[in-house]
Parts: sequence; C-alpha cells; structure tokens
Amino acid sequence: MKYFKKVQLSLLLVLASTLLGYGQFCADFHKTGDCRADLEPSYRYYDQSRSDMIGVGYTLKYNVIFYGKRNYKISFCTNKNYYPVHFKLIDALTEKVLYDNKDDDYLESLGFAMENTKQILIEVEVIAEKASDREIEEFYPCIGMFLQFKTSEE
Repeated sequence: MKYFKKVQLSLLLVLASTLLGYGQFCADFHKTGDCRADLEPSYRYYDQSRSDMIGVGYTLKYNVIFYGKRNYKISFCTNKNYYPVHFKLIDALTEKVLYDNKDDDYLESLGFAMENTKQILIEVEVIAEKASDREIEEFYPCIGMFLQFKTSEE
C-alpha cells in the first residue's frame, strides 16, 4: 500500500511538471512567434502583450487598458496549423463589439487609434482550419497577442 502511494505521488509530480513545463513553452510566444513579423520600428512594445496555451473551441478573454492619444497595433499568432485566429474587441463598459476580425476574413493584425483611455475586452480563439483531428485532440497550441503603441501626433 505504501509503495502504491509513492507510485501515485511520483506519477502526479511527473504529470504536473510536464504540464507546467508545457505551459512555460508558450510564455513568450508573442515575442518569438509569427507576431514578430508585424514589428513596427516606430512603435514601442506594450507590456500588456501576452501568450497562452489554448484548445481549439475554447475562447480566451483578455482585459486590456488602451490609453488615449495613442496609436496601437495588435497582432495575433499561433502554431502553423491552427490559423486563422478569430478575435473581437469589445468595450468592457457597454459590451458593444467594436471590431470582429471575422468580418475582415480573419485579419491577423489591426492598427487603430484611441482618442480617450478605454478598457477593452479581447476575446480570442483559434479556428485550426489545417489541423488534423488528431492534432486538435492531442495538442494545445500557443497563442500570442503582440501589442505595440506610439503616441499620436497632434
């Protein structure tokens, strides 16, 4: 019985460390993935950029503050077979959808200006058009949200 508990504990620790390690793999995906292809020299990195692991059919929600008098560029990236990325920008106060990239054939990058500071809810999911059923079942891809900004010129 004592041996059985040790085996259970060992398996649990191995599984937990594997899952935690896999999650760490995605931690800086927005800095290393395809998101970097949209790097603009005149823009600065916005530290509300982030990356996560996501399953097909799941939606991640990010709450982001966009400050007024700034231009922003937002880019999304994921692993190769999991494109396109579907995202929506939603006003956190009114819950009005401000932008849905589905209307623009799943555009991966968007530039916009903010006159006033606004809290935006960003919903994001992977569509995985090219992933096989096996890939969808066995692999959780990374998703990156890369944000850049520059001060608006008066």
